Parts: sequence; C-alpha cells; structure tokens
Amino acid sequence: MKLTDCPKPHLYRGTVLRFIGTYPFDKEYVDFMICEYHSAKEDRCPLALYCVSGYHAGYLEYVFPKEAQAEDAVAISTEWLKESWQTKVYDGCTANKVTVIG
Repeated sequence: MKLTDCPKPHLYRGTVLRFIGTYPFDKEYVDFMICEYHSAKEDRCPLALYCVSGYHAGYLEYVFPKEAQAEDAVAISTEWLKESWQTKVYDGCTANKVTVIG
C-alpha cells in the first residue's frame, strides 16, 4: 500500500519503505527498512532507516528525530513520515510514491 494511504498510526521496526530511486541509488527500486538505532543523544528517536537493496545495502540513510517517534510506542508516526518524507527523509520522490511493505 502507498504510504499516503496507510491507515496504520505507527510503523514499527522491520517495516520496509520502497520507492523509485534516483542517483546515487543504482537500482530502479530502493528499499529502506526501519531498524533500531542506539544513540547516546536523548534528542533522537531509537529508530533509523537503513538501505537494504542494491549497492547501498547496509548503509545508514536517516536517523529519525525525536518528534518522529510515536507517543506511546517505539515506532514511527505514520503521519509524521507522510508529512516529512520529501523534506526530511528523501527528496528524490514524494510520499505518494512510497510503498509500505510489512
């Protein structure tokens, strides 16, 4: 389902976000996975996005800020992600071009 159509209030660790990538990604489709990220900084969420496809697989792509975290869970607010995708996460496509897997 498209991120913009996702009815889930939160996205948890293990969720994959697929989109059509642009340079520097080498594959037509790019997969980012929400993973745990342990940071000593208290202003950060304990979750991040890692690329899990193509040449960039395994690279840390984005560490979520504290305001992205759901209030009542260790998860990402779906609304925050919809609103912030292009301005904070990945500017190569809009949120309506992102597919949620998992």
